Amino acid sequence: MKEEMNTPSKSPATVLGSEDSFRLLVESAKDYAIIMLDLSGHVASWNAGAERIKGYRAEEIIGKHFSCFYPAEALQRGLPEQELKAAAKDGRFEDEGWRVRKDGQQFWANVIVSALRDKDGTLRGFSKVTRDLTERKQAEVQIQQQSKEIMELSTPVMQVWQGVVVAPLIGSLDSNRTQQFMERLLGRIVETNSPVALVDIMGVPTIDTQTAQHLVETISAVRLLGAQVVLTGVRPAIAQTLVHLGIDLSGIMTRASLSAGLQVAFDILKLQVVSKDSSH
Repeated sequence: MKEEMNTPSKSPATVLGSEDSFRLLVESAKDYAIIMLDLSGHVASWNAGAERIKGYRAEEIIGKHFSCFYPAEALQRGLPEQELKAAAKDGRFEDEGWRVRKDGQQFWANVIVSALRDKDGTLRGFSKVTRDLTERKQAEVQIQQQSKEIMELSTPVMQVWQGVVVAPLIGSLDSNRTQQFMERLLGRIVETNSPVALVDIMGVPTIDTQTAQHLVETISAVRLLGAQVVLTGVRPAIAQTLVHLGIDLSGIMTRASLSAGLQVAFDILKLQVVSKDSSH
């Protein structure tokens, strides 16, 4: 009886050659635009992902220069050429920025350009892999906008009387928040032509050297506009801290409460509040 021989199963490498496997991988990567460029930057190959992301069919784009994927401002900066030079020099270039689809719509892209060299090290062309990250970028912009709106709500600047603006501070002050607060306060003073600004720090939990320095810088900027500042909400603990830190507030008017500061503002403006029930 003839003995049966078990035929070993073929490995994936024997089913498909390495070149065929690579081609299959490229064509199936629908979330990535994978293209090949010649030495001068003209498109030599185009996968299905590139068609989906960029909008061109292969027969429309092969042979065209890849600079057509860039917005006008990027072309003015010579970005396409810079990418190829960087990839040729370092072997790889990665960047994120705006790119353009066939219909002219811009999208935010992660781009990786790699140099393709033969065994002798001779540069033969470039591969370019692009991912569409527009949704992530839009989410980041939305978060930044929300943070800006929250910042504006936490540092309001209000006109409480003709010639008097009030800026109540709530929470800690860092460099970024101080810069935004200063810009809002200065802008409001100019807009309302107010000669007096009340900066209330009752809602600031603690004062350190950096916070105190930020306050002094803000007050100095207000003074450059010709306005006077009254620092209100100076609690005993805050006063002791400022003394301990050696912050010189001798040239700054301070009051313990906002109402006391408002009275100082009235005195500066030579105004007097008279009750309606007062006898004449």
